[in-house]
Amino acid sequence: MRKVDVFCQGVKYVRSKMFVRITFFIVILFVIFVREYVAAGASEKVNDIAFLLLKSSMFVFGVIILFSIITILIPYFAYRKSKAKPKVKFTYTGDNEVICEVVCDKLLFPFAGAVKVGLTFDKQYDAMVVLKRLKHKQAYGKKELTLPNIKSYDLDTITLFFQDFFRMFSFKIEFNHKVSVVILPVSENDIELSKVVHTTDKDEIRTNTVHRKEGELLHFKHFESSDDIRRIVWPVYARTKELIVRMIEMHSIYASRIDMYASFCNNYRNLLNKTISDAFLNNYKTGIWEVYKSLKKDNEVCFIPDQKSKIAVEYQHEISAQISGMDWHSNKIEEYLGEGKISVVCISSLIPSQDTEKMLDRLDANTIVIFTSLKSSIEKISVKDVLKEIFTIPQEKKVNWRWLFSTSRKKILDNDKAVRNALISRNLSYIEI
Repeated sequence: MRKVDVFCQGVKYVRSKMFVRITFFIVILFVIFVREYVAAGASEKVNDIAFLLLKSSMFVFGVIILFSIITILIPYFAYRKSKAKPKVKFTYTGDNEVICEVVCDKLLFPFAGAVKVGLTFDKQYDAMVVLKRLKHKQAYGKKELTLPNIKSYDLDTITLFFQDFFRMFSFKIEFNHKVSVVILPVSENDIELSKVVHTTDKDEIRTNTVHRKEGELLHFKHFESSDDIRRIVWPVYARTKELIVRMIEMHSIYASRIDMYASFCNNYRNLLNKTISDAFLNNYKTGIWEVYKSLKKDNEVCFIPDQKSKIAVEYQHEISAQISGMDWHSNKIEEYLGEGKISVVCISSLIPSQDTEKMLDRLDANTIVIFTSLKSSIEKISVKDVLKEIFTIPQEKKVNWRWLFSTSRKKILDNDKAVRNALISRNLSYIEI
């Protein structure tokens, strides 16, 4: 971790432990500055009047401070005595937006002040929800969460802040709260997949809708009035004088199963910057979800993870949540795939090229390989961007700049190229996303 990040976290920790806010210090500094200015520049005639006005303002300031503290302490101790706890609820809306709703009972508001709820996820991501006063000592607040990565976040701590009208003081009450919220991948594109080999070819999985199923082109039947005359086999008619047609396609209410694999092997975890690693992991998870959605349209798909997903039990039946809970690891890909029949496998350019080549040699010619490249996932920085952002790097471009100056960039690019060449040299169907 960089020294700047450590310093910022230290400042943030100290600030969280203080009940006096920065507004209070600004007012104190202003009063001291005015006092010194009056003492240095006032003439003897107006010196007494100036100091009298200064004393009066100090008295008013002291009354304001006392009033602010009292208006906070009353609702603060009243809520502690009630032993009530904030209730937090997460709701998913369109485009994977997560709305956080907070409800507090038995809550008194400071006079002309505010009450806020701070949510801490994974001990590093914070969200602040402002509460509004309702009837019968109830308060309600709502906010859309902007958590950065596609993963499962654990809500560790809920903090209730009581603040006065001038926002000079902030008394807090902390509550331990264990609940998870999963940021799901969003399917942005439809991936066109060619013919996919089925893991099971038997009609054993019944579905609610009919699916297209290939018929035997060599199977014939006698011509009927409803058949298309273009399917008549004229050579057979020339020999036997019988009208025979080919059976080309039929529909079935059964669907064969497709086993889909996705490897999160990453042998560059210690070399790659965390910002770059997290950004690429988000792209990789999104691509896996898009492939799954595309396969699911006409097939029964079985997603086989390479690790135990780090998500709560209530989310484990959802494939999108399972994908969100995945993380990079250093396990060998050949141990994950095993010896069975493989329909679709997703790999990234962070798998060593030697392991990828061994894995590809074991695959069937009908297996589809989905390849996600780190080089293609991160946009290049143009000369225009360099001139525009030479002094200020926007948040959305931080990954691009860190990848440009990454010490392991050449090593990963060489591995990326070797994996792509291995896919091209073999008689396999592969799609790069």
